[in-house]
Amino acid sequence: MNESTDQAAVETFDQEPVALDRETLARNLQDADPAILLLCAAHATGDLTLLDRYASSISRRPGEGRNALPVVTMEAGARASVTDLLLGALGAAPIVPELLVGDLDVFARMVEIAVGEKVSPEFLPLLLEQSGFVPSQSVVPRTKSPKPGMRIAVLGAGMAGIAAGIMAERFGYEYEIFEQSNDIGGTWRMNTYPGVAVDTPSLYYSYSFDLNADWTRYYPVGNEYQQYLRRVVESHGIKEHISFDTDVTGLRWIERDSEWELSIRAVDGTMQTSRATIVITAFGFLNRPKFPEVSGIEDFEGISMHTAQWKDADLQGKRVAVIGAGATAVQVVGEIADSVSDLTLFQRQPHWVMPGAPGSGVVPDTERWLLARLPFYNQWFRLKTYWGLSDNLYDNIRADPEWAKNNVSISAANDRVMQTGLAYLHSMFADRPDLLAELTPDYAPAGKRLIRDPGNFYASLKLPHVGLTSERIEKIVPSGVVTADGRTHEVDVIIYATGFTLDFLSPMDIVGREGRVLNDEWRGDDPFAYLGGTVPGFPNLFVTSAPNTSPGHGGGHNFPTESVLHYIFECLQILVENGGNSIEVTAEATVEYNARVAAQLENTVWTIATGAHTYYRNRAGRVILPSPWRMVDFWTMLREPDLSAFTIR
Repeated sequence: MNESTDQAAVETFDQEPVALDRETLARNLQDADPAILLLCAAHATGDLTLLDRYASSISRRPGEGRNALPVVTMEAGARASVTDLLLGALGAAPIVPELLVGDLDVFARMVEIAVGEKVSPEFLPLLLEQSGFVPSQSVVPRTKSPKPGMRIAVLGAGMAGIAAGIMAERFGYEYEIFEQSNDIGGTWRMNTYPGVAVDTPSLYYSYSFDLNADWTRYYPVGNEYQQYLRRVVESHGIKEHISFDTDVTGLRWIERDSEWELSIRAVDGTMQTSRATIVITAFGFLNRPKFPEVSGIEDFEGISMHTAQWKDADLQGKRVAVIGAGATAVQVVGEIADSVSDLTLFQRQPHWVMPGAPGSGVVPDTERWLLARLPFYNQWFRLKTYWGLSDNLYDNIRADPEWAKNNVSISAANDRVMQTGLAYLHSMFADRPDLLAELTPDYAPAGKRLIRDPGNFYASLKLPHVGLTSERIEKIVPSGVVTADGRTHEVDVIIYATGFTLDFLSPMDIVGREGRVLNDEWRGDDPFAYLGGTVPGFPNLFVTSAPNTSPGHGGGHNFPTESVLHYIFECLQILVENGGNSIEVTAEATVEYNARVAAQLENTVWTIATGAHTYYRNRAGRVILPSPWRMVDFWTMLREPDLSAFTIR
């Protein structure tokens, strides 16, 4: 990495000289997005006058079909000229393309061309980093390095834990990643059920500092994402820092040493301890499979499994019950329906299902070539993807109280989402009024997680051997499932697609300063934290998946992961610069911040439309999972810690 001097010092990724085969380049440029083509020509030539010369020749029209992106075109003559410029710049001697975007005024103009609209300046620093043009920019001055023995323990080797390890490596910390299983991947290691896929576009659901050009699908299947994470671990050289089959069961703060003592259970059940100056928890909040609270689960005589504990059972010709109707159930049902003899889906409450195709939609070879080889094409494509699924969607979760009084939806924006869902329902079930009625939610969209149909879910429900019931499950018996209407559904296999227990560290015994127990502080299911997952009384402890940090309107898990980790390492640099041993958020700052969270949550879909059964709220009804902020607001708040909010000892 190096620094640019445009406007202010900007840390950048190293750029390698590029030369491409002219004939191959010409062939692949034929299918390139013309707006991005123009931007890449500016990078390749360093000529910013190209932007004004050719931008007016770009036009956009709505795409055809459900969820289609706008179709971007360029006048033939202009496109030919831009193509010739790229061929001349990249099809000869190797060159190092110019970044250009270190100047935010230039970047603003280029972003406008990429997305087809003016973008407020407040978004530009975020877009610069999240699109992968530059790494996360340090804000706290780095005049000192971590002292020897300042050791970080990272708990978990999923998306957050891997990123934490890479950042620890970048900033010179000693670190160890503790992973309770025998492989990395977290969610994508655990979930191997039929049809498992990511429902965030692949070009965005990845690290901004390690873009992937090899996605074979626009919405990658689970094993493809797992392979991406493995490659990241190998390429960044952090595997040697991962201790597999080590389950950290407890943490205890040792005041005299300003260190955490970790209680660790090995795969053979033996216990040992380890020490670390800093602990970063990175195993998310959805890890323990959840089962319905009904009797008889252990009495079933057939095959039963939770989707997170998938067994390679032969379902061909079997009678199958799928319990649950969320994102996992949607994927499983669509994948297995054609192979089983009988399938019954048991739903407690229908979801809003949007047309879409996670796990399908093959990325053309030409596009993969461009993403991999045309300088900055991948970054601009990622920016377009992010822009389409981020704060443009924020109004969907904000309520208009007057509108909400007389409608299921909570605002005009939210209603547009509802109408998309209703239109899809009617297009699929116009001939099945029974299914139409049973699958239509009675709560506002986004009240619980929106689901995208992988392309075969709704269609599967119309098959003659597939049934749907909303009857409450009374109990499980040896032969199958008994519902509240007294009917026994005899099956050979029960698949529990019932999600996970929302934990927020509750399975761990965490004892902080003066014997404070985190589970007691959080009263079981009432967690609170300050910004990047810091809690009063628990110095040097950082929670990557903290309460109210997950965007409820857009983005993917990678966004809060990177944003919070940036904040964590800025906090640690404050500790380093001040020569301290511990950093701890104050109670006053935490109370004030959570009051702001509560105020911002007012008039959101989760507080106005409470009819949705969702893990977003705890048993008392408090919203504990989603962030109430725009993504840009949350990202900006996490740029630089407020020193007055912390005590350094």
